[in-house]
Parts: sequence; structure tokens; C-alpha cells
Amino acid sequence: MNTYVIALDDVNELERRSLIDLANSLGSVESLAAQSIPEGRALADDLRAAHSDTQRRRSACRDAMVDWLYSCDAVNPPGVVRDRMLQDRRGYFFAEPFTANDLDTAAAWLYRQGLVGGTATGQTQGPVRLYLTDTGVKCVEDFSSDTGAYLERQQYRTSGPTVTIGTNSAPIQIAGDYARQVQNIGTSANDLRQLISVITTIVRALVPDVPDADAEEEAALAAVSDRSVDRTALERFRAWTVNTVRAGANAAAVAVVSSATTTLLIEATKLAGHLG
Repeated sequence: MNTYVIALDDVNELERRSLIDLANSLGSVESLAAQSIPEGRALADDLRAAHSDTQRRRSACRDAMVDWLYSCDAVNPPGVVRDRMLQDRRGYFFAEPFTANDLDTAAAWLYRQGLVGGTATGQTQGPVRLYLTDTGVKCVEDFSSDTGAYLERQQYRTSGPTVTIGTNSAPIQIAGDYARQVQNIGTSANDLRQLISVITTIVRALVPDVPDADAEEEAALAAVSDRSVDRTALERFRAWTVNTVRAGANAAAVAVVSSATTTLLIEATKLAGHLG
């Protein structure tokens, strides 16, 4: 569906970047003779790998969603319907539209991190009409909509209070809103789910290539509801977290996640007691 001019410019650009061999570049598109070369095939392989990377797709959808909300000036309730994002250039991942599930998963994650607010329906994980919170606006303006970088900064910023959790002697450097959440976390199901997501994000940052992070996070989140807490499932999540970081990071990092998951189990036990 490209116009002649666009198509010809694209082909000439590929040649200029030494990605194809091109002959008859002064003729029409139909008369061009092009041949792939190793550099071009390598780029194609890299693009295919990126396109099939589930974690990268999810991260891209989160980043695109906060950037799109900011462009819509959706910073107050009731916000905008998230499916409208598919009508914007930000609604694509490597030229393929995000799916409804992509949007729902991204909205749920952003909501748990406090980057967006909004309302959900019974059939969705996250809000279907949403807006950026002040935290979300800060992510866009100070971190160029990179939600992962923003969250990592909150977790690893060196300034701020030092907190020791549980009996572990290793201190945890935490700052900003996240510090208050960890120190004063309540016994609500939402607080526990938020802590699970934060812990999983820490694991991904420490061990970037961990393959089963999504499944482990989802299983732990499913273990916590407003009516019950499955402590056994959370103990499995703790074991996965500690073992994963122990295999891919240093002892200090193991101490951090061990303390955080210990706190998770303590608070889960309190909540289970309240629920009876």
C-alpha cells in the first residue's frame, strides 16, 4: 500500500545502510533488482527475535500506554477508554497492533504500580477507562515513559532511608514512595499483590533472562484475593525468587529479595488471620 515514492525511498535507504545489494536504482520500483546480503539477513533475524520476545512486548505496551495517556492529557478521572490507543501510532509493536489482552495486562500492571488510575469491569484485570496519576506523569516527564527505568530508580536509588527487613542483616536502600510502601505496608490484598509485582520486577532486573518470571508472578498474584491467602503458593514464589537470584546475582542481591519475600510471607500470614 506504499506509494511509489515511499517504496523507492525505502529501497534506496536499505541500500544506503548496506543492508541489500541494489541495481537499476534510477528506474521504477518494478525494474529494480535487489538481493539480500548477510548484514540485511542478520538485521531481519534480530527483528524477528525482538518481535517474538513476550517480555519486551509487554514492556513496550506499558511504556506506550503511559506515553499515549500523556499525549491525550488524560491526567484526571474519568480518563479515556484504553482501546482507543489502537487508533494511535503507539498502538503497534513492530508494525503489529497490540491485542486486547496486551492492553489489559499492561493496564493491570500500571494500576498495581500506581502509575494509572481508573475503573475496571468484571471481565478485565485492569481498568478499561484510565488516566495517569501524578506518579505516571512523573514517569513520562522524567523517564521518557520508560516504566521499567522509573520503577527501578525507585527501588535502587542510593539516596533516602536504609531499611532492614526481618532478621536479615543486609540493609535495603529504598527511596521515595516505594520506601513508605515497604516500611508501612498494610495487610490488604492489594498491598500484597503490589509487593509481589515489585519483587518480580527486582528479580527481572537482577536476572534479565529469567524465562518463567511471568508465570511465577501470575501464580503468586492468584494466591492472594480479598477472601483468602494461599500461603503455600507464596512460599513457592519465595523459593523461586531466592533460588533465581542466588543463581544469577551476588549475595547482597539475595539478601535483598530474601528480606522482601520474608516480609511478604509475614504480611500474608497477618492478612490470612484477619480473613479468618
